[in-house]
Amino acid sequence: MPLAALTPVLNDLLHQRDTESMSNQRSQPLQQSTISSNDSFETKEYLCKGTAGGFSAGIANPSASPSSSLCIEDQNSHVTKTIKFVKNENSLKREDSFLRRFSVHYGYRGFGTMVSSKRNLRTNIEKDEPIKSRYLFIRRILRSCNYFVISTDESFLFYWLILLNIFVLYNLWIPIARQAFEPLQRDYADLWKFVDYLADTIYLLDIGIQFRTGYLQQGLLVYDHYKLAMHYIRSSRFICDIVSLTPLELLQTKFGPIPILRFPRFLKIYRTFQFYYLQESRTVYPNTYRVLNLFHILLLLGHWLAAFYFMVSKAEGFVGYWSYPKPVGNFSQLAKMYLRCLYWSTLTLTTIGDLPPPETNWQ
Repeated sequence: MPLAALTPVLNDLLHQRDTESMSNQRSQPLQQSTISSNDSFETKEYLCKGTAGGFSAGIANPSASPSSSLCIEDQNSHVTKTIKFVKNENSLKREDSFLRRFSVHYGYRGFGTMVSSKRNLRTNIEKDEPIKSRYLFIRRILRSCNYFVISTDESFLFYWLILLNIFVLYNLWIPIARQAFEPLQRDYADLWKFVDYLADTIYLLDIGIQFRTGYLQQGLLVYDHYKLAMHYIRSSRFICDIVSLTPLELLQTKFGPIPILRFPRFLKIYRTFQFYYLQESRTVYPNTYRVLNLFHILLLLGHWLAAFYFMVSKAEGFVGYWSYPKPVGNFSQLAKMYLRCLYWSTLTLTTIGDLPPPETNWQ
């Protein structure tokens, strides 16, 4: 066979071979894409329904499809939210600057019990501000002074005000009677001297109590000793307490017994008002307590008017129908003098009955 006749046959065979090779090359990418799509579908299903281990495997596979990347992002955001939630829970337990600022506020509503809070405060004091002393009991006393603060709603303050107001009422009732009725001052001079010293001691202790009485700041009770001291010193209460202890009794060494010189002690009456409001909030019969308080004020006013009535009568020489009779015989008794003067002051306050008209300017 000649070569010219074989040439077309050879060309056909070569052309067929090239066609088959090209078809094979085109089928391989299609198979790869099919396999990758199947893998991505399985990966997506595994990531959406799997655990955190599957999530990490999906992240490690960079050849995933867009749908699988969306599922990975969703899973990533879910895990991120979980991590943030755990972190927020931990942050609540962390003592940040705000909580550390109020970590010394013990025994006040939301800060736990008094005992545990005091223990925590004592531990903080020992760590931050160690008190150096050779003796253990001195260190304990000094540490106790650092965290001993009186809360405004504790029973200790209530009982202390009861004790203090006993002596406040003593200064309101007794000195004026001692000044007006001489037998009362003369017969019980030693007793009055002892009670006067005791009352002044209680007044002085009350100043120390107020230095350690807490107050509210932003709804929390302050326990810092420097803030407590400055809050009390800058208030009008401190001035009243200092003036109330003015030692005017020293003038008695020159002029004799003058009980009315204790009148600066009357400034302590503001503690009586504090006790009044505290007692009114505690009692179950507030209206009855108000009536009794009003009755006490009326009695105190009548007591002072009775003393002034006797002193004016004494200054006038017990003459005239308006004045108290001359204290001779039955009228010289202490009970008689006081009750008769109290009767006159009661008639004056209530305007009951006929009162004798005054005769002099003093009267």
